[in-house]
Amino acid sequence: MIDQDFERAQKILRPFAKKNIWRAVWIFVSTLVFLWGSIFVNFFVLQSDVKWILLISIPFSVAFMCRSFVIEHDCGHQSFFRGGRWNDLAGNAVGFGIMIPYSMWKFIHNKHHLHVGNLSLRNFNPEVWTLTVDEFKNASTFKRTMYRIMRSRVVRLIVVPTINYGLGCRVFHPKYSKNAIASVLLHNLIYFILFWFVISSVGFCTVLIIYLLPLILFFGVAAFTFYGQHQFEDTYWRTENDWNWKEATLYGASDLDSPAWFRWLVGNVVHHSAHHIFLTIPFYKLHAAQQALNAEFEFKKISISQVWMFMGLKLWDPEKRKLVSFSEVFNKN
Repeated sequence: MIDQDFERAQKILRPFAKKNIWRAVWIFVSTLVFLWGSIFVNFFVLQSDVKWILLISIPFSVAFMCRSFVIEHDCGHQSFFRGGRWNDLAGNAVGFGIMIPYSMWKFIHNKHHLHVGNLSLRNFNPEVWTLTVDEFKNASTFKRTMYRIMRSRVVRLIVVPTINYGLGCRVFHPKYSKNAIASVLLHNLIYFILFWFVISSVGFCTVLIIYLLPLILFFGVAAFTFYGQHQFEDTYWRTENDWNWKEATLYGASDLDSPAWFRWLVGNVVHHSAHHIFLTIPFYKLHAAQQALNAEFEFKKISISQVWMFMGLKLWDPEKRKLVSFSEVFNKN
C-alpha cells in the first residue's frame, strides 16, 4: 500500500518538476542584487542622520537572506537550474552571502532526506535534537539539563540557530565528503580575510548592525521553519527495524498552512511533504504541487501559529508514536 501511494504521489508531482530557466535566472540575480544592495544601504544609513530607516532596510536584508537560502537549498537538490555545474555555481554564490558553505550544506541535507524519521540513524540525520522518553530518563543530569535548555523555545529560536549555522558551519566532521570539507575550509579562509579587512576599516559594531544582526535574524526564521516541517505531534520516527523510507517520506513532513508573504519569504518550503516526495520540484512551483497533492492525499496540515505550540513537545514516545511534553511524561507518574 505504501509503495502504491508513493508511486501515485510521485506521478501527481512529476509535471511540476519542469524548470523555468528564465524565472530561475531572474530570481537568482535579483536576490543577489537586493541582498547586497540592502547591506550597502544599511551601511550608508548607519552613517546618516536617518538611522530609523534601518528598521526597514534590515528586515529587507533578512528577507533576501531567506531567499538566498531557498536558492541554495534547491541548487543542492539540482532543482534550480538544469545543469549540475550551474546549480553548483549558483549555490556557492548565494551560500557565501549567508555563511553556509554550499557543498557542506548539500552533503548534510541530502543525509537528512536519506534518513528522515530513522531513530537509529539520528547521528547521520541533521535534525532537531530529539530524545525518546526512555533516553531522556536514562540520561545523565548534565545531558538532561542541556536537552531542556536546547529544546526551550527562546534558545531554540535565538541561540541554537546561531550556533548551528553561524558556528556549526565553520567546522567539519570526518565523515563529510571531500567536497564538503574543502568547502568549509575555503569559506573559513575567505571569511577570515574579509572580516579582518572590513572590521579593520569600519569597526566591529558597524559589521554587527549591517550584516551580522540580519544574519542572526535569518537563522531564527530558518530554525522556526525547519522545526515546523518535522517536529509536529504525530510526526514519523521509527527504529531501523520498523523504519520505511517511503512511509517516512510520505508522512514525516508537514504542510504548513502559511500566508502568502511567509511562503514567499521561505520559498514555499512550508509545503514540505511535496518537497520530500519529489525533490527536484523548484521552490516556485511547490505551492501548486502541494495543492495538487492535497487533492488526492491527506497530509499533516498545521498553521505556522501552531509551530509555537508544538515547540512545547520535547520527547518522542515510541509507544504512543507521537511527540509529548515533559509534563505528559513526568506528571502521569
